[in-house]
Amino acid sequence: MATLELYRKGASVWVPDPDEVWVSAQLLQDYKPGEKQLLLQLSNGNVHYPVGSPSDLPPLGNPDILEGENDLTALSFLHEPAVLHNLQVRFLDYNNIYTYCGIVLVAINPYDQLPIYGEEVIDAYSGQDMTDMEPHIFSVAEEAYRTMTREEKNQSIIISGESGSGKTVSAKFTMRYFAVVGGAAQQTSVEERVLASNPIMESIGNAKTTRNDNSSRFGKYIEIGFGRKGDIIGANMRTYLLEKSRVVFQASAERNYHIFYQLCASRELPEMRSLRLGDLQCFRYTNQGGEMQIPGTDDVSDLERTRNAFTILGVQPDQQMELFRILSAVLHLGNVDIQASGRSSDRSFIDADDRSLAVFSKLLGVEGSQMAHWICHRRLTVGGEMLVKPMTGQQAVEARDALAKHIYGQLFTWTVQRLNSALSTQRRRAKSFIGVLDIYGFETFERNSFEQFCINYANEKLQQQFNRHVFHLEQEEYVREELAWNRIEFSDNQQCISLIEGQLGMFDLLDEECRMPKGSDENWVRKLYDQHLTSKPHPHFRKPRLSNIAFIVLHFADTVQYECEGFLDKNRDTVFEELINILKASQLVAELFQQQGNVPSAANGSVRSEKRATREHKLTVGFQFRQSLQMLMDTLNSTTPHYVRCIKPNDLKEPFMFDPKRTVQQLRACGVLETIRISAAGYPTRWTYEEFFSRYRVLLRGAQNQDQAQASCRQNLPQLIPDPDQYCFGKTKVFFRAGQVALLERLRAERLRIAAVIIQSQVRGWLARIRYTKIFWATVTIQRYTRGTLARRLALALRYTKAALVIQKTYRMVVVRQLFLMIRQATITIQAFTRGTLARRRYRVLVAERAAVLLQARVRGWLVRKAYRQIRAAVVFMQCCIRRRAAKRELQKLKTEARSVERFRELNKGMEVKLMQLQLKADQEVGEGCRMLTSSLHFLLFFKELQELQKEKDNFHKEKEELSARLLEQVKAQEEHVHQAVSQANAALRAELDEERRKYQGLLREFTRLEQRYDNLRDMSLFMLWFIFNGLTCLSVCLSVRFLESQLRNQRSQWEEELESLRRQLNQNISGSSSAAHRQVEIYSKMNFYCNSLTNVTLSAVLSLLWLCADIRVDTALSLPPGLSASVIFLCVRQADCSGDQTRARSLCGAAVTAMKAALKKHISDVDMTALWLKNICLLHDLLNQHSPKQRHRDTSAKHHRCHHSDDTTDAVDVLPPSTAAFTNHLIPLLPSVAALLESETISSLSGSVGKLPVSRKRAGSVGGDAPTMASVLRELGGLHTAMTHQTLARTLMEQAFHQLTYLICASALNSLLLRKDMCSWSRGMQIRYNVSLLEEWLRSRGLQAGGAVATLEPLIQAAQLLQVGKKTEADARSIVETCTALSSQQIVKILGLYTPYSDLDERVTLNFIRMAFSLFPVTFPNLPPLVLSAEQLVIPDSLKISFLRKA
Repeated sequence: MATLELYRKGASVWVPDPDEVWVSAQLLQDYKPGEKQLLLQLSNGNVHYPVGSPSDLPPLGNPDILEGENDLTALSFLHEPAVLHNLQVRFLDYNNIYTYCGIVLVAINPYDQLPIYGEEVIDAYSGQDMTDMEPHIFSVAEEAYRTMTREEKNQSIIISGESGSGKTVSAKFTMRYFAVVGGAAQQTSVEERVLASNPIMESIGNAKTTRNDNSSRFGKYIEIGFGRKGDIIGANMRTYLLEKSRVVFQASAERNYHIFYQLCASRELPEMRSLRLGDLQCFRYTNQGGEMQIPGTDDVSDLERTRNAFTILGVQPDQQMELFRILSAVLHLGNVDIQASGRSSDRSFIDADDRSLAVFSKLLGVEGSQMAHWICHRRLTVGGEMLVKPMTGQQAVEARDALAKHIYGQLFTWTVQRLNSALSTQRRRAKSFIGVLDIYGFETFERNSFEQFCINYANEKLQQQFNRHVFHLEQEEYVREELAWNRIEFSDNQQCISLIEGQLGMFDLLDEECRMPKGSDENWVRKLYDQHLTSKPHPHFRKPRLSNIAFIVLHFADTVQYECEGFLDKNRDTVFEELINILKASQLVAELFQQQGNVPSAANGSVRSEKRATREHKLTVGFQFRQSLQMLMDTLNSTTPHYVRCIKPNDLKEPFMFDPKRTVQQLRACGVLETIRISAAGYPTRWTYEEFFSRYRVLLRGAQNQDQAQASCRQNLPQLIPDPDQYCFGKTKVFFRAGQVALLERLRAERLRIAAVIIQSQVRGWLARIRYTKIFWATVTIQRYTRGTLARRLALALRYTKAALVIQKTYRMVVVRQLFLMIRQATITIQAFTRGTLARRRYRVLVAERAAVLLQARVRGWLVRKAYRQIRAAVVFMQCCIRRRAAKRELQKLKTEARSVERFRELNKGMEVKLMQLQLKADQEVGEGCRMLTSSLHFLLFFKELQELQKEKDNFHKEKEELSARLLEQVKAQEEHVHQAVSQANAALRAELDEERRKYQGLLREFTRLEQRYDNLRDMSLFMLWFIFNGLTCLSVCLSVRFLESQLRNQRSQWEEELESLRRQLNQNISGSSSAAHRQVEIYSKMNFYCNSLTNVTLSAVLSLLWLCADIRVDTALSLPPGLSASVIFLCVRQADCSGDQTRARSLCGAAVTAMKAALKKHISDVDMTALWLKNICLLHDLLNQHSPKQRHRDTSAKHHRCHHSDDTTDAVDVLPPSTAAFTNHLIPLLPSVAALLESETISSLSGSVGKLPVSRKRAGSVGGDAPTMASVLRELGGLHTAMTHQTLARTLMEQAFHQLTYLICASALNSLLLRKDMCSWSRGMQIRYNVSLLEEWLRSRGLQAGGAVATLEPLIQAAQLLQVGKKTEADARSIVETCTALSSQQIVKILGLYTPYSDLDERVTLNFIRMAFSLFPVTFPNLPPLVLSAEQLVIPDSLKISFLRKA
């Protein structure tokens, strides 16, 4: 009767609907027992709902406070419409695809990519309790992982659902989660191999169906083994019932397995050309469905990903190509043309020239003629004799297809075995494991066959296990709370399972019929009718009315009709032994059939041998499937199961589209509603006494003390609920039947309503009295102000009159003055224009006079210059005449002198003297040669002038011309000889001079280099001596340093003496430069020898030093000067690099990096040691980077004063942390707990001021630890800052490091906030804001705000403010959009959706407000460059009839 009281006016109920399944309605009047109808208000009007009895009443709706609940079992009313509505609200309004239903996680496929599976989400769920976080597949995986590590018990995650519901994706994300949380800091090879198995199994086991583009056509169970520390050490995979019929047949709009299409798409690759593959339309096994491509997928890249996965799992490329050859052979086998022959077509044959058979035989290495013969013939044993019988064309085609299916099945089994061998480990044995079961859900099609029968049988077994496990957990809860309970009845599907697998069940009769020589599907169906309809009628078995070759089974989820055609052939799955023997002879595929006779596989069929068939039973597919399924059930029963039920929201594969009919059908099939029914049969609602007392304190009488909550509940609850069967008291909780929470909510609302009425009456009286007092004083005040206003108005009128007179007087004065000023301005303007006109007129007269004067001056000047030029020409002509006469006289004189022989001799003698002088001068110095060349050129010009004079006089005698010509030739030859000799001598001298200068410069550079090397060795010896004095070296280091000191002193003295002698030799004559260069080479060789010997000593000492640094004590290390180790290592590396030995320099760099990394890893938990080694790593990185070849190339001013560094040191620079991001990675293990920002209750008075709603109740077995506090966080950060300050890290580096740390803290805290519903409340927002302010104050007190560390906290601050602001009106929504600029629209909507009222004064955020806030976000478009559009580019169809717009 308590439930009937809830059917009152205004109550919400659910009414069946043919389209929406259930629709919400509201009661317009109270229901009274005995009434035959209810008046309901629907969205489309009022209706009368018939009610025959109270049991026919429509289901009640849940309170608004429970709308969008993340756990279905927390609903007050547990029934189908409530579940459907809650899932729809979470899926469409909140975009949440995961919802809990007790121990089951319901996952709805969104058909869209959601950003909820990243590394940051994994980190947020890792280590968190299941009920503290929003529902997620990672939460189930974390629960299984924590239970395994805590209880040391094996776990199982059972993922089921229809094809296309997202089972494979959920399994992949589960394995990825385990690979991350169960791996090391970086992904090891085991986790990588586990993840690499997914693309391989998808390629060979998944195909496109009408319901799913990537449907798994087999079931698999993966056991992931974990070690003692919770790390993955291996895995194992088991498969069930591969759909081999898809290899040879695909329905319309479906595809074969992905691997075939990937191979055909990659046929143009060089390594694939030998497979003789063609287009997909060319193969019978790929063109039947008509669907060749899947939108959004690339088969070429998918094959590349598959090959990479094979490589990761250790399958060599040649083995991969063998695998591809077998798959290609299967495709070619399907194209083998089988032709009928004989009179009645009772025979068949294959053409000997069949190309497909030839390619198949070549790829597999078998005899084509034998294969063609045994495809068309079979061997029989009759009376002890072997007979060969030809087969018809249809039988031959079936034999060919059976062979193809068998080859693919064996290949699939071999691949799984190969994966298991790669995933297994030989190092150690797994302590426990977590199994992930990805198995097909309940299936029903228009035509159901053997595969659907086996699949539904498996789901029957899984549903039975699920029901019993849920029932077991329910009873455990009652026992733990010590309740007086009765056994809960639940629907057990054992009868249906017995019908299938029991004695003389359907599988037994099927196997019996398969053993019959002439067994058929019709005979098997008749046996089923006789056994389960006539002899012993079974409640779960029926016969269709209009068919004699079908049967109906009443499964737990639905009634399914199966067509018996093909059951026997699929159960036998026979392949003739002759064909198998031919394949066994092939080296390529022999390995696939090695274990066939010994170990049967669930994926393989049986090989039919007539001789063996008479002596032993063959294992049918059904029998093998029952065996493997029983093994699976045994495994699941020995583990703790976790359930994930995947739901397909629509058949159109549209993102975020919800079809209620399809969803309800799957909810019934996957057992979610059964879970709710079992929970509703007992006490579905459970509250702790503290939660109940906090929520319903207004209904309780007596002491209002939290410590006496249990006693108060036990005392007052019988008065609230008279029926004692509707509730039960436990040790820590109070349990309620379904609907009782709604009754309590109604009573609570009524009590609050009565209290509100009393409060309103008192408040209204108080407000009325206050209003009267205000009106009285307002009246008095108005009168006083009115009188004052009248007086001020009179005074104001008098003032206005006086002001008017003043204004009139002033206005008249202004008007007269303006007139005067206007007249005055006009007079001045007229005068100015007149004076300007007169001045311009005078200016024009002056300009004309000046132009006339200038013209006269130019004309007079021209006349004077003309007269001057005439006089000058006459004078020049006169001078020419005189000079010509003098030249003629001189010519006559020269002619007379030329006739004398003695004159020529004197000339020749003078020339010889001059030539000898030139020769002597050329030998003495280079400068004399230049002057001789000048003299000879003047002499040559002189003779040229003489020759011209001789040519003018043609009357000279012939003898005189010949003599002059010989003399001229002799002079030219001598001049050329002199010029050549001088040039050769000059070049030789310059070459010798440049060579001596180059040698001198080389000696100077070598001397500088030797001095630099001596300084480096001296610095190194000083550092090592410092280590000796501080007690940080061993005996080998002492000996090395002493020997190094003696060698350095001796070499210092020798080098100084030899370099001094070298300087003296260089200062001598340049002619001795060759001997000096030889001496320098000897000195360099000697120094190189000494340096090599010293390098060996230095390497041994430094390696010993690195070994000591790795094992140095903490107190000793912290007492060292900061960066000492990095400085010593750098000097050693530089000295080794200067010696020219690149191998030694590389080994020293590698040893240094390895030792420092080992020391950092060893002390990773010690803040001081971590800061010390990070200081050394950064300092060494900076030193090596500063002296790298790139830096030296930039520093051209000092290129002659540094040693030569090889490129090997650049590798060390790359190995060391090159940036602050890598530097901060070493600080991540020291990251303080981000949970303190969210959970630390620094404001103690705030936590007790509000009561909590029981929206998330802990599961059994949940454990909790000490909550972190902000004080501990600040202490850890303070210790890190102190350690970094002690090591004198650069200020910028510290700022960047803390900037990165605060960014990680803020990001982790914000991600956790977005995933935790219990954190999204007003009080928690205030706590978070206060905790962040403490962190801000700490950063500012250390002066770290300059690096942007405080700015990174802005998103978390805005998220806390979002929890505190109002969330009702449009103004609130606009304020949120304007304030929360650092948060995205999705993050704001997520927080608003998770907001939970934790007190009676608060309310849940409505969906309308969330939509309003989301619509206010500005829509931004990318700033694209403007497009260039011309009229010629437009293509306007004629149908638009706008051709007049075209360009003419």
